[in-house]
Amino acid sequence: MEKILVLDIGGTFIKYGLIISGKLEWVKKQATPKKVEAFKNCLNLIKNEFLEDFTGVSISMPGIINADSGFAVHGGSLEFIRQMDIREFYESIFECPVTVDNDARCGIIGEMNQGQLKRIENAAMIVLGTGVGGGLIVNGQLVRGFHQSAGELSLVQTNSAMNLTDLFAVKNSVYSLLKPFAKALGQPTKEVSGEAFFEAIENEDPAAQTILHGYCDSLAVQIWNLQAILDPEKIVIGGGISSQPILLDYIKQSLQKNVDSLNVGPLASVIAPAVVLSSLGNDANLIGAYYNFINKNTN
Repeated sequence: MEKILVLDIGGTFIKYGLIISGKLEWVKKQATPKKVEAFKNCLNLIKNEFLEDFTGVSISMPGIINADSGFAVHGGSLEFIRQMDIREFYESIFECPVTVDNDARCGIIGEMNQGQLKRIENAAMIVLGTGVGGGLIVNGQLVRGFHQSAGELSLVQTNSAMNLTDLFAVKNSVYSLLKPFAKALGQPTKEVSGEAFFEAIENEDPAAQTILHGYCDSLAVQIWNLQAILDPEKIVIGGGISSQPILLDYIKQSLQKNVDSLNVGPLASVIAPAVVLSSLGNDANLIGAYYNFINKNTN
């Protein structure tokens, strides 16, 4: 029986689970350590949880990762990962075959196999989390780019000032919702959760509504740009925030404002983006990591 341990290593949490014969059986999570030795210890603890052997490990993580060579230019928010053979690092811990890829890329692989993008030839995915990740499919193929950095949406600039505060990652990370909401409540940001924010939205809290409208207005601009550049059939919104159906309502309102504001004659009939929420939610990266392992270890 095939058993693959899958891990989604994020800037805030490490989510992990066991996929047995293609089915994700359960998911747990732990806080992501900030130092390399603590990180190693955490991975060893995860490894030691299992009484039965797993046949392989597949990892989803932030950063610029070469899925073929296993080399990481950097690990994004994992600041202790810089210019290293990350697959060799993980294999030294788990002592079995390991595959590793960028987290957002794993997310779109998951959607291609089990989610919104089955049998879709041209698509994009935006993953909203600690930063902003992305995945691209063109003519049925995953786009990686010359430097393996295609889809690094965190680095997209939102205006011409070229300030760090204007990066897509800063404008549209989940923290850009929670920070102003915490301020409105008079609480520290670390004490406010995404669940509490969307509960306030459901309760029609004016401050939360204003914050979400601004967030989606900013997000809609980048969705619009992706549509103009790539002409995808679908754009999928992923990350934990994608479990909130009301988010799609707000995004569609913001996109409609973009359409309504155009006053350029024949261009008023531009193609509006077809945006959907991930059907796999928080599990997309784990499921995509599994298919990455299968693809790399078949033949």
